[in-house]
Amino acid sequence: MEVYYVPFEPSEVELIERKSRFIGNVFLIQSEDEAQAHIRELAEKHQRATHGVYAYDIHTANITRFSDAGEPKGTAGLPVLDVFRKRNITNFLCVVTRYFGGILLGAGGLVRAYSGTAALALDAAGVAKMAPYVTLEILCEYPYYEKLKYLLKDYPVREASTAYDLDVTHTVLIPEAIELLLTQAVYDLTGGRAIVSRAGESMLPERI
Repeated sequence: MEVYYVPFEPSEVELIERKSRFIGNVFLIQSEDEAQAHIRELAEKHQRATHGVYAYDIHTANITRFSDAGEPKGTAGLPVLDVFRKRNITNFLCVVTRYFGGILLGAGGLVRAYSGTAALALDAAGVAKMAPYVTLEILCEYPYYEKLKYLLKDYPVREASTAYDLDVTHTVLIPEAIELLLTQAVYDLTGGRAIVSRAGESMLPERI
């Protein structure tokens, strides 16, 4: 699974440029429907705004969209998109809402204002690496269970659950990079009596 970079969390920032108010929002998204829902929500929230510029890119669906929202062509949507491209960020939506303050900014001023607001919003959101994780099911006999829990304290386990039957099934979510290392450690701990099997794969954010 490929590693890629995304916004860590939603953000909202504000920039005032020559009396115009620019509000930047950033979201982590997984689909175009999700992007459009956020765009509609912000348009409803800012009904009196003069422009609702946006840009989004969804790496997992190979989709890129941007809109100048009535600003001169090339002065708004593309500059916002470029902020994220330069930092290799994907699966994002950035909306920059403008309340016109009565003073024209010119093409260069608009580019600086929109890209500057987008950059502030991205900094506020933070960046995460989407890394591959695997779900492992560890089937072991009861005498080994407490030792297994102690062993797992040395590993970056994201989630864990336990099912009790004739034997214990302990399910953990871990980075794919340590799958073989942990599997071997479990076998060494139990003298090869445990059964370790992969039960799923996923991509999860790790803040950087």
